[in-house]
Amino acid sequence: MGRLQLLDCTLREAPIDNLMWGEMNIHKMIHGLEVANVDIIECGFLKDADYIKGSTSFQRVEDIIPFLKNKKKGKTYVALVDYGRYDLKYLSEYDGRSIDAIRVCFKKNEIGLVLDYAAQIHAKGYQVCVQHVDTMGFSDEEIIDFIKKVNEFKPLAYSVVDTFGAMYEEDMLHYTGLADQYLSKDILLGFHAHNNLMLADANAQSYINKMSAHRDVVVDASLFGCGRSAGNAHTELIAQFINKKHEEKYNIDELLDLIDTVIASAQEVTSWGYSIPYFIAGIYNAHTYNVKQLLKRHNIKSKDLRGIIELLDNVQKKKYDYALLEKLYVEYFDNPVTDALALEKLSNTFKNRNILLLAPGKSVVAEKEHIQKFIDEKKPMVIAVNNVISGYQLDYIFYSSTNRYNLRKFQECAPETKVIVTSNIQGAIEEDTTIVNYSSLIKFGWVNLDSSAILLLRLLIRCGVEGVYVAGLDGYRSAGDTFYKNDLETGVEDKDRQELTRENTEMIADIVQTNPEFEIHFITQSEYSKALE
Repeated sequence: MGRLQLLDCTLREAPIDNLMWGEMNIHKMIHGLEVANVDIIECGFLKDADYIKGSTSFQRVEDIIPFLKNKKKGKTYVALVDYGRYDLKYLSEYDGRSIDAIRVCFKKNEIGLVLDYAAQIHAKGYQVCVQHVDTMGFSDEEIIDFIKKVNEFKPLAYSVVDTFGAMYEEDMLHYTGLADQYLSKDILLGFHAHNNLMLADANAQSYINKMSAHRDVVVDASLFGCGRSAGNAHTELIAQFINKKHEEKYNIDELLDLIDTVIASAQEVTSWGYSIPYFIAGIYNAHTYNVKQLLKRHNIKSKDLRGIIELLDNVQKKKYDYALLEKLYVEYFDNPVTDALALEKLSNTFKNRNILLLAPGKSVVAEKEHIQKFIDEKKPMVIAVNNVISGYQLDYIFYSSTNRYNLRKFQECAPETKVIVTSNIQGAIEEDTTIVNYSSLIKFGWVNLDSSAILLLRLLIRCGVEGVYVAGLDGYRSAGDTFYKNDLETGVEDKDRQELTRENTEMIADIVQTNPEFEIHFITQSEYSKALE
């Protein structure tokens, strides 16, 4: 049986801004992993940026020394370098006081350059490990050819990496089996899993069973699976598996103590783990940044998220072209219609009328008396946005959200109230509904580019309306303080509410600047009034 080693990568993998663990937590983590007898401890990243105390993103190996003053014999201390993002001028000669080895990860287009870079690291006295980013993105021939060069270089380890958490067991066995067949037996074979399909631990265990029987292997894991997006294999689970099925060597209680203290504090500022969006990224072997960008459109359903990711080709799935995602988002939902007659009809209806855009903010209740007085005096055409707003006589309701449109069947609405929908509305649409082109109301350049109130403003401009009064468009505030009914809340986090308000403000300002003849008058308190300044 070969030697089986466990590498903990928690300090590097954590989805904490700037990896700002805090100095005490870094000390606790490294000491606890030593006491738990973890074989290889990854202390963080090496990057070009200046080091900030309390972070595990280091510029120089000297920055790591304060945490390694009592290095334990038999342990290997490592840091990871992302090829192309670390200038080796910052790397001092190895003197034994800091890390022992440097792991170098690289992308497919860097395969011909990485070993020269690794050789420069090795020349400074460090052991070197090499690993692809997204092993599944390489052909078997490319992997075999690279491994042959790895054998000549003789690093400490070569690892198979399931970057997007897309490997099923047969995939893992194929790629690790290929590496096992061609990699010299005196080089450690490693496996690094992500948990998009909830298979990280199962694949890691299967890998251990298959490979450790005949060669030295290392498996990566992090405490409580702590890692960006869906996370990783779990250090405590893999350690327990090794203890139970292979060799009693790890102190599980010490790992649990770290989870109860250091990991618990990390969970107060960040989150990770399996979710449907990351599952979708996994099944398409796609970068999670694509998913995260689309999730910023807070009304998107999981099936639609899947449909948009499916439109990306294999190369696009590995990148994150946000402009392309915006384009595909609009194309996916758009169902073009010929709306010339609809626009003409609306133009004739709105002609020479005051228009009141009524959004479902808190102010439609708080300032109802003021709004109603305005209606009584100005006798405007009242158009509600995405909702049957109770307590008001509505002439029209404008819908650009399928979810909101489907809710109207559960709401009381006067029979004379007419409905306008954009062509992205999915499902059956009632007769006598006015349908206007969705894509004609879109302007690219913002994440939440299809905000309903913004689309309605653009529709009014297309209809020749010269101005609009606005009530209830208060801006996104804290949960429970945005909509006049709590059941309209969308579950948007506070930090994202600020972003939504900022973008809507920018889009309103853009409308005013590009259509100077179109006047907007807020008659209730609104965060967006600053767009008119």
